[in-house]
Parts: sequence; structure tokens; C-alpha cells
Amino acid sequence: MQVNILLGLILDIIFIAIAKAYFRRKRPVANTDDALGQMGPDIFSFPSGHASRAVFVAYFFTRLHPLPLICFPPMLAWTTAICLSRVLMNRHYILDVLGGILLGLLEGILMDLIWIEKSAAISLMSYISDEKLDGGEYHV
Repeated sequence: MQVNILLGLILDIIFIAIAKAYFRRKRPVANTDDALGQMGPDIFSFPSGHASRAVFVAYFFTRLHPLPLICFPPMLAWTTAICLSRVLMNRHYILDVLGGILLGLLEGILMDLIWIEKSAAISLMSYISDEKLDGGEYHV
């Protein structure tokens, strides 16, 4: 599960960076007086990376790796709060957030198609990290 959500979040960062570089939509004018609002890695607005990551995480934990039903309302409230806060803080236009929501949903569907099974995830993590699998020739 951890490998799949990490892969999904990395894909989200890549897709957001490509989309912002392509569309190059400036942030709302009301955002220019905010000294803290001007800090950050980019100056472009479309699509909202916060919204896409929040929707992807909600999709992941409701469809791909479901949590207990009691966790759904707080998670959906959190996702809604993230999306609304981007507009209320004048960091994004409404269409930027809607674009982020759509992108997050598409990323969730993509992760459903390329889901990495447990054995492949363990093998991948042992290849990337210094940890070796139990029973391997390098196991200490």
C-alpha cells in the first residue's frame, strides 16, 4: 500500500508540474498583497496541486485501499476543506480547483490500472533500499 500511494503522489507532482508549465495561468490578483502567499515553488495557478493531492488521497483510501466506513466522512470533509480553502485564500480560481479535482480522480483511476502487488512492492523496496529480504544470500 505504501509503495502505491508513494508512486501516486510522485505521479501527482509530475503531472501538476507539467500542467502548470503548459498552462501558465497566473494566480488571482487578490493574492499579490499576501507576503506569505508569494512564497512557494511556483507562481502559476492551474491546476491546484493541493486539490489534486487531497482528492487522490481520498480516492486511494476509499476505492483502492479502503479504510473502515467510519473514516469516510472525516476524510471527505478534509478533502472538501482543502479544496474550498484554496479558493477562499485567493490562491486559486474555482476552475483551478476543479481542474485539480479532476486530475486527482484521473490519477486514482491510473493507480487502479497500474497497482503494484505486494510481492513486487517488496522486491522494489528491497532493490531501492539497503534492506534485504529474509532468507536472501545477504541477510544478516
